[in-house]
Amino acid sequence: MLEPTRLGYLQAMGISSWLPREPLTHAPPRLPAEWPVLAQPPQEPETAAPPSRESLSPGVEAPVIRRRPELVRPGRAVEAPVPPVAEPPVEPADTRSQVALEPFYLQLWLAGPCALLLELPEPGLESGMSARRLLDDIVRAAGLPGVRLLADFRWPLSRNPQFDRSAQAAHLALQAFMQGRLEEQGVVSIGCFGPRAALLGEPVPEQALELFQRELALDQLAPAWFCPELQSLMNEPAEKARLWALLRRVMRRWQERE
Repeated sequence: MLEPTRLGYLQAMGISSWLPREPLTHAPPRLPAEWPVLAQPPQEPETAAPPSRESLSPGVEAPVIRRRPELVRPGRAVEAPVPPVAEPPVEPADTRSQVALEPFYLQLWLAGPCALLLELPEPGLESGMSARRLLDDIVRAAGLPGVRLLADFRWPLSRNPQFDRSAQAAHLALQAFMQGRLEEQGVVSIGCFGPRAALLGEPVPEQALELFQRELALDQLAPAWFCPELQSLMNEPAEKARLWALLRRVMRRWQERE
């Protein structure tokens, strides 16, 4: 590379180079730098824009530009937009069956093919009590033999404070108790006296009260009918009349067996 060319490159790059302040003796004169000529890219010919409607002479119509319709090729399905699926609202869970219950006491009596589950204060029925005499009258009116005590049920099952004392737990425990005690007794009907005895058919205490004067089919147990406890029957004569109407509907179960 010639010296003038090298100095020209350095000057173009902004690099200062040392030059003598005065011309040197016998030094050749400084010639201008020789820059290489770069080839310019070929320019595309300008295409004339189509004449506008205003520039056309009168009487000459502008050409109509028609677009080619898009054809759907066979085998290529057009996907339709999928509408969003609305999620169903989540209903709040019923927590009434999870409320802890106060302690209660039940006795299970047998009267032939009929079992009687009674809600009572401890220690339960004893001979000579007015509630016991009422029970004997109910059994005679229903055409059943005399009653005998089979077992009792206390809730909660454990005094441990960590034990589940909810109505749902009492419902499950009471079902297991009845299935175990009546497994070989040949019972065809179960009478439940009192709201706590009605937990056999419904774990929610408020809904268990709605079972009074009704009969309900139970899993792995005989059908059960429900009425208030013996004390309410003694205090309210109208409850006795409703109980007698209920007994006339359910007596056929043990009468057909005879």
